[in-house]
Amino acid sequence: MPDDVAVPGVAPFKSVSLPENFLPSQPAKFYVIKNTVYIFAGRASNAVFLFLLTLVVSRQLGPALFGVYSLLVTIVIAANCFSNFGFDIWMVREVTREPSQAKNYLSNILGLKIVTSLVTILFVFLIFRATDLPPTTLRLLWILSVSLLFNTLSQSLWHYGNCFKQFIFHSVLWASSNLIKSVLGISLVLLYRELEPLIWGIVIAEALTLILSFYVIRHRFGAFVPEFRFSVWKDYLARSAPMALGMIFSVLYFRLDIVMLQLMTDEKVVGFYSAAYKLFEVSVVLPHSIMLVLFPTLVEEYHSDPLQFKKSTKKVFGAFCLIGGGVALILWGFSSEIITIVFGDEFFPSIAVLNILSGAIFLFFLNFLLSNLLISSGREAINTWNLVGATILNIILNLALIPQYGAIGAAWSTLFCEAALVLVLGIEVRKSVKANS
Repeated sequence: MPDDVAVPGVAPFKSVSLPENFLPSQPAKFYVIKNTVYIFAGRASNAVFLFLLTLVVSRQLGPALFGVYSLLVTIVIAANCFSNFGFDIWMVREVTREPSQAKNYLSNILGLKIVTSLVTILFVFLIFRATDLPPTTLRLLWILSVSLLFNTLSQSLWHYGNCFKQFIFHSVLWASSNLIKSVLGISLVLLYRELEPLIWGIVIAEALTLILSFYVIRHRFGAFVPEFRFSVWKDYLARSAPMALGMIFSVLYFRLDIVMLQLMTDEKVVGFYSAAYKLFEVSVVLPHSIMLVLFPTLVEEYHSDPLQFKKSTKKVFGAFCLIGGGVALILWGFSSEIITIVFGDEFFPSIAVLNILSGAIFLFFLNFLLSNLLISSGREAINTWNLVGATILNIILNLALIPQYGAIGAAWSTLFCEAALVLVLGIEVRKSVKANS
């Protein structure tokens, strides 16, 4: 292979030699099982750590402040998708196709993300300053938004190991991040019983995580530094835009309910909905874990072995149905006990919300798989437009249902939108598989 790789309109890249042991040599089944265990262990620990933090915040600060905390976290998570701009999954897909350019992708994405993060923080401040949120809430939002810069850079470092199917780095660093965040956050809540120390603790935890992630990835994969090559950035932005828009609308669709509840009801209603929705978030650990491992393989199979891709798709679909159905039945059957034990009697209204969201959980499992199948086949633009439609539908249904039914209306809106997505994404995936046969 030549030393320089030319890309039209872009400065030439230098090829990078990678050690042979960067790519797995184990049998495919062993590789999938091993790395799924790695990712699930990391995801499960993340869920436990953040769930403990949620438990302490809800019980120590009460429904109103828990509602404010949930709103702040929701806004920052939604903003994070703008600062990330889909670069991480896009990087995994591109490096899977062209491993020799790995460090060039990482270095330029880190530099680009510094800029996108700062721009996103500024826009968050300007947009929500124009709303009628209380001054204290706005101040806390401004503080928490600083964590965007640290978190978005850390995520690129975690995903870098995924490019070479070494998922243990993603798993361990992510778990370490949430361990630091939870221990520091819980300590500050118990010590001060106020929201502001917790917000500062989250920002500090994200900064410590970035330092740790940079050291570990640099030690394992070699030296790299953020690069600021604007001609390369322009190329990256153009190529990743369809995937980025899909992820942006996915997060907006996923997080919109809480923001609209805050604007249309009060903090307590937000707290009741957030309690049930937090269980929804914990339950999606499994599909995320499995897909993180399978995604590079699905990309390879779609382009090199369409028949195997079709077989893999059927197997994964069956597994997602079983797992998603099981989780949904457990949360629906034991909703009263789960809400009461975890959040306390104050959150009794959350039980009815969880009963509805349990059905949405099963549908989410299927939607998450179908979306990733479209992305792995290079049809992220189709996925994006479907998510745009679902987001608009969600807004319309929330506007119609929240004023009269509050949190219950938001839950029904989510369930209906998930069902609509299963239908349209299923049709598009079927077209994609047939076109590749």
